[in-house]
Amino acid sequence: YSALIPLSSGINAEYGGLALLGLGAYSKYEYGEILAVTSSSFTSIPSLLMILGVLIFILGFLGCFGSFRENRILLIIYTILLVLVLLGEVVAIIIAMIYKGKINDTIEDGLEEKIVSYIEYNNNTKNGDEDAKDIIDSIQVSLDCCGVHGIESYTESEMWVATNGENTVPASCCEGELESEICATESNNGTANADLYSEGCLDKSSSILNSNAGLLIGVTIAFILIQIVGVCLGCVLCKRIARDGYKEV
Repeated sequence: YSALIPLSSGINAEYGGLALLGLGAYSKYEYGEILAVTSSSFTSIPSLLMILGVLIFILGFLGCFGSFRENRILLIIYTILLVLVLLGEVVAIIIAMIYKGKINDTIEDGLEEKIVSYIEYNNNTKNGDEDAKDIIDSIQVSLDCCGVHGIESYTESEMWVATNGENTVPASCCEGELESEICATESNNGTANADLYSEGCLDKSSSILNSNAGLLIGVTIAFILIQIVGVCLGCVLCKRIARDGYKEV
């Protein structure tokens, strides 16, 4: 009976590992373009959660097997490795909490840098980056936004205006499929283009990352608390096995 509780803890660890893996994969897939605009450590959190999820899943099997066989050596290894994974999760939380308050500035700098590279690529300069164009286009389409704070990122850029003319923005700043790669900010009669995304991408991107950073932190803390219980139960069973003289191999 004493082995059943750590056995259950190992099974819970497997489910927890899958949940962390899924959460990290979802975050990376759903918000990959937004995270790609910056190279800060905050962007590594989804990948870190995926790695920790896989490790926890594997450790769950080790804990289950050690509990079932009442193998003290395996349980000691399981407990030590679980503690190391816990430390990794703590690092992920610390990174998230440090950069959570800096998300706005980090995203703003990243967006400005990518849009400059986008415009340079559009102007066929050697400093341009096609990846930056793809990232910005994807963000503008998925978030229904344009530029950093608005269309001024393009309409006030001398290089963009020189190449594409005044009162134009990338086609990704307008709703619907466009044959041209640019979109006019005004219609032929001088009124604002009704299909134009006038809101900047900074506020939308920051809002999404801030809300999801809180979710990631909360979920990870919950898993840490569950794993602490697993570590304690593993230690208790190791002590009982040593006291009762169960075989170690």
